[in-house]
Amino acid sequence: MSSRKKRIKNRKTEEKPDFWEAIAPAKQHSYALSFLIILPVFLFYASVLGGKQYMGHDVIQWRAGAESLMQHQEEYGETAHWAVNMFSGMPATTISHPPQIYNVDNTLLRFLRFIYPAAEMWILLGGAYLMFILMGAKPLTAVFGAIILGFSTYIPIIIGAGHNAKFLAYIYIPWLYNGYFLLTRSKMNRWLAFFIFALALTLHMRAYHPQVTYFFLFPLGTLFIYDLVKAIRSENPKPFYLQTGWLLGAAVVTILITVQLYWSTMEYSPFSMRGGSEVAGTDGLAREYAFAWSQGWGELLTLLIPGAFGGSEYYWGPKTFTSGPHYAGALAFLFFVIGVMQSKHALKWVFLGPGIATLFFSLGEHFPLLNNLMFDFFPLFDKFRVPEMWLMVTVFCFAVPAAFGFEWMTDRIKEGVQKSIWLKPMAVALLLAGAAVFAGFQLLDFQKPGEREFYAEQIAMQQNVPADDQQVTQTVTRIIQTQLIPAREDLAHGDSLRFAIIILLGAGILWGMGVRKIPVSAGAIALCVILAYDLIRVDSRYLSEDSLVDQNLTREDVIEQEERPIDRFIIDNNRHEEGWKYRTLPLLDNPFNNAIPAYFYPSAGGYSGAKLGYYQDLMDQAFFRPGVGLNVGVLSMLNIRYFTVGHPPNVPGIEIAFQEGAELVAENTNVLPKAFFVDSVQTVATQPEVLQRISQEFEPSQVAYIAENFTPEIRPDTAATVQVTEYNANRITLEIMRDEPGFLVLSEIWYPPGWKATLNGDEIDIIRTNYVLRGFAIPPGEHTLEMVLEPVWYATGNWLARIGTLLLFGSGLFGAYIAYRRNEDQPGVAEQLNT
Repeated sequence: MSSRKKRIKNRKTEEKPDFWEAIAPAKQHSYALSFLIILPVFLFYASVLGGKQYMGHDVIQWRAGAESLMQHQEEYGETAHWAVNMFSGMPATTISHPPQIYNVDNTLLRFLRFIYPAAEMWILLGGAYLMFILMGAKPLTAVFGAIILGFSTYIPIIIGAGHNAKFLAYIYIPWLYNGYFLLTRSKMNRWLAFFIFALALTLHMRAYHPQVTYFFLFPLGTLFIYDLVKAIRSENPKPFYLQTGWLLGAAVVTILITVQLYWSTMEYSPFSMRGGSEVAGTDGLAREYAFAWSQGWGELLTLLIPGAFGGSEYYWGPKTFTSGPHYAGALAFLFFVIGVMQSKHALKWVFLGPGIATLFFSLGEHFPLLNNLMFDFFPLFDKFRVPEMWLMVTVFCFAVPAAFGFEWMTDRIKEGVQKSIWLKPMAVALLLAGAAVFAGFQLLDFQKPGEREFYAEQIAMQQNVPADDQQVTQTVTRIIQTQLIPAREDLAHGDSLRFAIIILLGAGILWGMGVRKIPVSAGAIALCVILAYDLIRVDSRYLSEDSLVDQNLTREDVIEQEERPIDRFIIDNNRHEEGWKYRTLPLLDNPFNNAIPAYFYPSAGGYSGAKLGYYQDLMDQAFFRPGVGLNVGVLSMLNIRYFTVGHPPNVPGIEIAFQEGAELVAENTNVLPKAFFVDSVQTVATQPEVLQRISQEFEPSQVAYIAENFTPEIRPDTAATVQVTEYNANRITLEIMRDEPGFLVLSEIWYPPGWKATLNGDEIDIIRTNYVLRGFAIPPGEHTLEMVLEPVWYATGNWLARIGTLLLFGSGLFGAYIAYRRNEDQPGVAEQLNT
């Protein structure tokens, strides 16, 4: 055949639309969305069709910690504002916020909870698909981008771990972009666009994960600044100013609806450990604590090769441990490189910039030049921990240029441009992929920092020999060389090979499309399927099977299965005759990082990443005394009567009360009642000095320490009495009788906001005593001391939420009415986004 005939034949082939282009646009969208809807069923089959439900670690911890709040609601028919069962008492909002006004999240999604997380994944994938469509992408490109956003490995990891708030906050992020684009770039009537943005923002904020919100302000803020600068440089910036007014209006509606959540957070923040430490003199998290779980430089390779650093089971990176990598997909990398090099989309850099910045933020302590600067000077940066979590934003942002690269490549091939035009960026991507594969095979040593010392200490302790004993050293070397390193090598090499195969397969499909051996749309669909298969296969490794339980089980059922004889003994014996319960320090159960004991009885420990800062100081410096062990004085003043232990403690005043096998319950025979008078009060200069005094040996029934500018009058009174007549989450009432003035210590954690104390109806001061407790100057006579917790944000917030909800759904109804009346059409939405 002559070259001329070949050109004519090729031209006819090019001009002939393939099967996908012959499908009507509406059907293309329906097929694309149907494919996205099916994908979560493959990954979450166990919960959708398998009769199981996800009940991850954090879900169980939350439910255990919320037990006292639910008991109060059931008994008194009102919302509890104080949790009495964790960390010796803390604001209820640190565990569970009050019931919120009805919205989509607590109606429709609650109804679909039996298939969690499939319905939430559909919201995420549908929003991601629309986001790419609104940015001008074609349906198959939108599918490709949505798969990256929905199935990057971190998403199933947080689902399996029970980080529900984090997941729910994330699923509305694409919808925030959709509302923003519809308000600023479309011809949709402003009321409907306003409603979509306001609803997305409201649902995101109601999910209540401030860290996700803060992190995603970076890319969202970058987009707004880009549009603002563009408007200022234009001849007519007024339209954008009006659009900004609509955005601000939506923000106001959201604030009204969610003000209760964030008002209580702002009230609590100065007192939480995230508000700093009086001892350390900081107003944020300690740097070392905040930068824990920093991503290592080399560990960034796991974005491409998930098993490069041992996954989760054989992890050997710089973090203490990890649940898994932030894998984004091999083909995502291929098209990301192409998109960065070739895409001319106006928004490419708007997403790429914050993606790179958050990548560097994820390095935390391993990139101190940047992150120390941000920690010291950038607003709120020092309030959040786990820098690795920034990669959640990085993957989201990098998905956009990857999708742009996918579209650029398929468009160039479809146009029949010279092969060199699309071969060059593909060759660069293959070269970089080859470097990643080389690193996976040749540049990793598979040895975790400090691992050798850790195993040596463990083995030496078991064998009762020094850690530097030759036999211990040999044993550690054998474990590392014959068990850990080979397993890590196999995983890294296997995933490196897997990455190479998928990259080559993707390049082969592109080549086949380019030489007209594979129809362009068929090739594009194949690439989407391969991406989905790749991510879902890796996701399934890190979707914890341990979090799956029978669908008929409640959270209470799961927790109650963990009850032990020692728990039953404490439950049966920790109630005082006045009705309140003594506290327990569950030393057998990782006490300061486990809420399960708090389900059964009030605990001096618990599970919270935002506990009271001064209580954290107390745990760090006063619960235990060096060389002595338990600080009985501090534990007695906290009403701690029982300890769960593995062996009898050699501490005066601590006796074994119950034993079941190797598990013991020790009793503090010196425990103080809920309220008690002291013989004297000593005033010191500062609260850290108070902490120092009680960290030493002291008798809390004899002396109390305060850091006030007065010393209360105290005279001996052997006939004084105090009785607790009411004790619950919102109210405490004491009946007091004294012949002489005295000082009363209440074994309840000091927390000023919302608590009001009255003596015979007259308000009195609640004095911070012994660093964490409440104290009161009591005059002679018979008195009723009453404490009531009525947070100002609660009732006010409820009314504001009702007003905001009416405004939100009213705007939606009004927008729908206008659309119906005008029967408006809105062509060109996507095209405007590309300009």
